[in-house]
Amino acid sequence: MPLPTPPDPLDLATIYREYYKRIYNYIYGQILHREAAEDLTADVFVAVAAHIEQFESSRGNFATWLFTIARNITRNYRLRSSTRLEEYRGELPECAADKPKGWDDSLRSPENIRTERILAHLSQEERRFLGLRYVLDLSNEEIGRVIGASSDAVSQRYHRLLTKCRKLDEKETGKS
Repeated sequence: MPLPTPPDPLDLATIYREYYKRIYNYIYGQILHREAAEDLTADVFVAVAAHIEQFESSRGNFATWLFTIARNITRNYRLRSSTRLEEYRGELPECAADKPKGWDDSLRSPENIRTERILAHLSQEERRFLGLRYVLDLSNEEIGRVIGASSDAVSQRYHRLLTKCRKLDEKETGKS
């Protein structure tokens, strides 16, 4: 029996399955609005489908290319939109009915509620920076290429930002 052929790395269905959650989480982390994040995530995959033949692996990895599309779409949304970051009200958004089993429970876990509260106190730039590492899983070197900084500068910036997040968490939970 012949071995199965591995999926084409540029197969749109595979790309969607592997990257949807990461792209959605990245966009949601930037705008903190569920419906807009869902729409913008769909826009990202429409753009990927329209421009997939322009991806060149010799110029960088696929995740970085995909992130660049997501970043540009999110930036364009902010430029053309009159909406501002919504004030955090202590409640997570309702989950759409078509989410996978367990999705709703994971959003309401204590860890995610704490994360949501911390993100609400960070600037757009700080949320975007954290999204590069924790949502898109880029290395310091890859992040440095995206933002135009050395990997050491990226590491230092993460250290300062994580310290700020810990202080915000301590303030929220009353720990000192």
